[in-house]
Amino acid sequence: MLITYAIGDIHGRSDLLDALLEAIRVDASKRGARTRIVFLGDVIDRGPHSRQAMERVLETIETHPGSALVLGNHEEFLLRFLDDVVHRETVARHWFANGGIATIASYGFSERDGIDTIAEGFSTGFSTHVAALRAADWSIETDSHVFVHGGIDPALPLDRQDPVTTRWIRHEFLEFQGPLEKIVVHGHTPTDSFLPEVHGNRIAVDTGAFGSGHLTCAVLASDAPPRFLATDDSGRRIATGEVRPLDFRK
Repeated sequence: MLITYAIGDIHGRSDLLDALLEAIRVDASKRGARTRIVFLGDVIDRGPHSRQAMERVLETIETHPGSALVLGNHEEFLLRFLDDVVHRETVARHWFANGGIATIASYGFSERDGIDTIAEGFSTGFSTHVAALRAADWSIETDSHVFVHGGIDPALPLDRQDPVTTRWIRHEFLEFQGPLEKIVVHGHTPTDSFLPEVHGNRIAVDTGAFGSGHLTCAVLASDAPPRFLATDDSGRRIATGEVRPLDFRK
């Protein structure tokens, strides 16, 4: 049996990620099954420790065979910043306004360094991180689930999805209540309650970690209903445990 732990948007909260990964380790050891960890993107931006979060993600993928990173729209910001030399200033303004300032700071840069210097610094000083983002998946499929960052276009079959759409889509996907080819496991849009949600056609695990302190993963095995592990930083120490989702299935 294979258990998949699908982790929602981290957004630079490496402290929460460390606590959740330890909870996953304990949970997996109790079950004695093969495990893999899927990161659903938006590892970086907003929170104070994007570099540390990325390092932890890459270490986890290296040490847990079959684990993977799905590219989020915030990682796309970073790659656009590196690649689009002509429009780099415009991309930088948009990225920095959406949490990128915290990311460059965690990598040791500041706005005073200049955007070309920052881009060169990422490419030369953190080439392993950049290569991992370029190699990241845009979707991962099993027999019953598809893992993406934001969602899918419900009007198209899975083999015709646009990878960019899967990172950015919101309302057209979130408001669709009909059946889909597979259950979609996604992040990108924080749930209103900061709890995971189970719908008839999707599972939402972005619980607003940056602001809420709740970093969540779905625990999926073929012979069991989904379970969820999450962090809570409201006390003196970060707590982790199993949480009940909001269930919107009819």
